[in-house]
Amino acid sequence: MRVLVINSGSSSIKFRLYGMEQEMLLVAGTLERIGETDGSSVYRRYSATGDVEEHKKNSPVADHTAGLKQIFGFLESNGSPDSMQSLCAIGHRVVHGGEAFQAPTLIDEDVIDGIRKTISLAPLHNPANLAGIEATRRLCPQVPQVAVFDTAFFRTLPPHAYRYALSDELYRSRREN
Repeated sequence: MRVLVINSGSSSIKFRLYGMEQEMLLVAGTLERIGETDGSSVYRRYSATGDVEEHKKNSPVADHTAGLKQIFGFLESNGSPDSMQSLCAIGHRVVHGGEAFQAPTLIDEDVIDGIRKTISLAPLHNPANLAGIEATRRLCPQVPQVAVFDTAFFRTLPPHAYRYALSDELYRSRREN
């Protein structure tokens, strides 16, 4: 059983593949400069003995779908045996969940619509997070996927702390967008 964790940024994708039986990191990597002519990636494969095998690649990556296809190709050819076939879940970091998402959430169409509604709250991050989610759902439609929201961390804080000293009027207007 494998769990893939993805952090899709505006111009990068970071990922980690974990082996749940061994409770260890199997592969980690970063793909950078998505949409630019000088894209690059670094992948590291970890062994149980602590050895690290590093692979580097320089090539343009058009978008998040192309980037995730490249990552999945690497995992299929260089990851641990059956890495992609034994995926039991994919987790996605999402920066802002608004008030709708206060805990890790199984991704479905309603969750995608909810993340889309929070784009105005994190316009530099949520579109990229969403692009990674949508691409991964197309590439691995059979694998359950979960969104984990940075803002969920702040739910345990008292309102005066998580509202960033915003006035009631400003807080309500941002909430309704």
